[in-house]
Amino acid sequence: MAETNFQSKTSIDVGIGNGSIALGTKHPSSGTYNFVQVTDFNIEAASAPIDVAPSKNSVLGQLESQGHHRPDTQMYEATLTMRGTPTAVLKSTLALFGAGSSAASLTPAASTNDNSSTQMADGGTNINAVTLAFMGAGSDATAKDVIMPGCMATSMTLRSDVGTNGGELVVETQFMSGYQPIQEDFNSGDNLTRVLDTAAPKNIFNLATSTLDSQVLVLQSYEIVISRPLARVHHQNTTDYKPFGYVQNGPYEVTGTLVAKRDNDIHDIDDHIKGDSTGIALSLAESSGYTLSLPDVMVDNSKPEVGDFLLQNIPFRAFAASESASIISITIS
Repeated sequence: MAETNFQSKTSIDVGIGNGSIALGTKHPSSGTYNFVQVTDFNIEAASAPIDVAPSKNSVLGQLESQGHHRPDTQMYEATLTMRGTPTAVLKSTLALFGAGSSAASLTPAASTNDNSSTQMADGGTNINAVTLAFMGAGSDATAKDVIMPGCMATSMTLRSDVGTNGGELVVETQFMSGYQPIQEDFNSGDNLTRVLDTAAPKNIFNLATSTLDSQVLVLQSYEIVISRPLARVHHQNTTDYKPFGYVQNGPYEVTGTLVAKRDNDIHDIDDHIKGDSTGIALSLAESSGYTLSLPDVMVDNSKPEVGDFLLQNIPFRAFAASESASIISITIS
């Protein structure tokens, strides 16, 4: 007889547990979880890809003995799409570059991002690994929740458009973990402290300042992506195949795109559009409570965009002026 339980996407709450903890250990159900305003998500369950050994000559099929599961290489990913509240932004920056309070600033110096080998080693004290709790996403009627421990963010996207979502800021963050997701009744003792995110999202219509090289832009939309590569380090056992930790095997990259009305201010940055290898400042800010500051960006092959009226599509890449200088700073409250 078929089982009668099922999972409804709209009834699943997503909580983010954070705070100093041994990497790979889930934040406890007796702790505090921030339940952000998730509008879309994906999850993973414990699984393993298959490697297939080569077939010998004269055998024109694959034998069972050739198949080998490889949980030792598995990385689990979850992407949360959230309304752009301060909590959504700062929980994402915490997991991405170790800055969980405003102003969250990213610099090239590895020590400021809490990515040392001791902090990214299994069992090492870590402040920017989070636990994702998908309440109600479990496949079993009793093991009804999916818990992903040891999650680090590999990218976050901030985007806002006057023609979409009423101009609200959207935060899309991709988390990854080398630890197998757990299905359990996570809050069986009803001890979980749920902090509900009830704040209003930031909005492009509330921007008081939108400047590039001090030129005022009339924005149609903006998107900023902060990303980094992470890799798992081997496996410790053949029980749960947990990794020895993570390594960041490349630099942070900060890129983005502005779409603005094509006018005199676009003409005034023509030298940068043509290409002069000179960094210029980008600032997007409300009168208070929200500022995106990128002090050193270069325009990356900007083109006009033809619609009912002309716009300018301005891709860019952000740099730091020095190893201790900010690539991007996010002030939000």
